[in-house]
Amino acid sequence: MTQNQSRVKIRRWLRILAPPLIMLAIAVGAVLSVACSDDAQQAESEQPTRVEQAVAQAEQQQHQQQQQQAQQEAMQEQEDVEYQQQAAQQQAQQAAVEYQEAEQEQEAIEQEQEQQASADSSRSRSRQQQQHSSETRQTPRRALPGATNFEDYPTIGWRETVDDDTSTFSLDVDRTSYFLALNWVEAGYAIEPASVRAEEWINAFSYNYDLPEVDDSFAVTTDILEHPLHDDLHLVRIATQAPEFVDNTPLNVTLVLDASGSMQEGNRVEIARAAAESIRRGLSSDDRIAVVLFSDNIVASESHQRPDDRDIRRIIDRLGPTGSTNVQAGLNRGVRFADEIRRERPNAHNYVILMSDGVANVDATDPFAILRTAEDRDDSNPLRLITVGVGIANYNDVLLEQLAQHRNGWYRYLQDVGQARSTFSRENWLALSIPFADQARAQVRWNNESIVAWRLVGYENRVTADRNFEQDRKEFAEIPMGSATTMFFEVELSDAAIRDGVVDLGEVELRWLTPMSGESNRQQIQMVSGISRVGDDAMLDLGSVVALAADRYSWFGQDGLSEETMNLAADHLDEIAYRFEELPTDILNTQAGDDFARLLVAMGAIAEEYESEDPGYSR
Repeated sequence: MTQNQSRVKIRRWLRILAPPLIMLAIAVGAVLSVACSDDAQQAESEQPTRVEQAVAQAEQQQHQQQQQQAQQEAMQEQEDVEYQQQAAQQQAQQAAVEYQEAEQEQEAIEQEQEQQASADSSRSRSRQQQQHSSETRQTPRRALPGATNFEDYPTIGWRETVDDDTSTFSLDVDRTSYFLALNWVEAGYAIEPASVRAEEWINAFSYNYDLPEVDDSFAVTTDILEHPLHDDLHLVRIATQAPEFVDNTPLNVTLVLDASGSMQEGNRVEIARAAAESIRRGLSSDDRIAVVLFSDNIVASESHQRPDDRDIRRIIDRLGPTGSTNVQAGLNRGVRFADEIRRERPNAHNYVILMSDGVANVDATDPFAILRTAEDRDDSNPLRLITVGVGIANYNDVLLEQLAQHRNGWYRYLQDVGQARSTFSRENWLALSIPFADQARAQVRWNNESIVAWRLVGYENRVTADRNFEQDRKEFAEIPMGSATTMFFEVELSDAAIRDGVVDLGEVELRWLTPMSGESNRQQIQMVSGISRVGDDAMLDLGSVVALAADRYSWFGQDGLSEETMNLAADHLDEIAYRFEELPTDILNTQAGDDFARLLVAMGAIAEEYESEDPGYSR
């Protein structure tokens, strides 16, 4: 076969085989395409399964981590419990050792007393009481809070009745000094003697006085008690009780809240916010409230609205510490708001409430300079300034106390959020916000046939010249509805008065203005009383113990007192502690009784530091 014939034959076979080969190629391509499509779909269907598996695996790992963390926290908590148990056991062992040492010391003291018949029995009793107290109460550290500012008022001295038979002073319902001291002791500090104002300690307690028979005057109680510290002296108690009544007069309230940097210490902001919110909640729809936040200037303010206004609630929630303290700016804005709402609602009572630690350091820092810039000339319907203190260290008591005293108001101290809520609960706030008497003062005129000499306990910054009694002055006190004021005098009775048994002490006169109307009132009471023995009247005994304890402790803050006087004050505090323990258990077992017991222990610890001990060397 030739070459050409072969080529022709090959072409013939290609023409025959080409169509089926092409069809076969197309078929194979289609099969491969379908296979690839199936693989892709299978991959796509498997992908969510893989994601779900990854998520499940992550969740399992997180659960395992949480279990491990919970196990670690449980182990840490168990370690903390074991540590606390060990600490408690150590404290118990230490307490047992201290108790045994105290018993040994007591036995040594008793042996020494048996050998020395001339030992002072009252001092031995007081040591027993102090050792008993130390078994259950922790004596505070000797340190005083830093950066505090108090006015050390000179103690009122004795007056001979033939030379001076009249005592004139403002009434007082403040009690801040007492609760400030209590907060210090609870925080582990000693009590600053200059901070103790005896009248505020006395008035911190409830003595259950009878209410007046009518709603337009005070009930006045007069008692004579044997002096618990001096056989030749007596105590005279004079108490005034304001009536309780219903008053539906609406309120205009202006809150001036300190938002400065010093308020970040401790829980000051939380206390102020809780008090402000309690006041807001206690108001009715007929009342109006405004809020001012200040630091080195005005941070935010909202003029008077209804208590449930959203902006009012928000601005209270915004309270937070920043910047310096410009009390003047805050009060000026608050007084402006208060004066505006007073003009719109002239038949409402008006209160400006300043909540602060009192540490003013921008613009005017003196209370009287601040008051001059926030002048109020309407005496018939005044803007009553209430000051509310918070904090321990870095605290200015003088500013807050003087602002309230000279602007128709009163001064309170709040030690925690719970007290803030209870003090300004609706029930308490409504009572405090109803004034019964403005510019209230008292004048006692002693009968010189019965009283040889007299001395007022406390009220050092409330006494005034006798001639001022006839004047209506802003520094005289506002007395809220239902409030009581108690005064104690140390007196020397004449022999004739003691023999008679029923003593004509003289008379006490009260003067005040009726709120809103400005009507002047005068009430005179003849003071006649028998002589009670210690133990006859438990509430009278309690008041005398509180009055004398605060008075004697305040002596340690005085400059220039002799060593003999310091020792006498320490001796008196020992005896007062013993007298307190003899009060009925229904008084001792109250919260007030327990709190005062802790204060006595704290005061006794400081008194020991002032008391001079005989070194045993010749002079």
